Amino acid sequence: MSEWKPRGRDVVIGDVPWLARMTDKARAKADGTIGEYIFPCPIDQRLLNEAGMTAEEFMQLAVEIQDDEALAAEFKRRSGRDDWSGFEIPPPRG
Repeated sequence: MSEWKPRGRDVVIGDVPWLARMTDKARAKADGTIGEYIFPCPIDQRLLNEAGMTAEEFMQLAVEIQDDEALAAEFKRRSGRDDWSGFEIPPPRG
């Protein structure tokens, strides 16, 4: 059995970079399967700060809304921001 992994850094849902990966980690943390991954990591925290949400608020949202597009739409609605194209993800370390 392979170790669980969140979606890759480059997967985009709802035109929001990083949201797919952060969603996977939030759901995994909520159900206790996150393993060695971290939620909220520094990039998660930056995205959440820009959206005006706490990690706890987002985790609840990610658990309640299982459909990616619906989650992205609600994330954008709550953030009051529709265009996330300027959110830059730093290159991986190492």
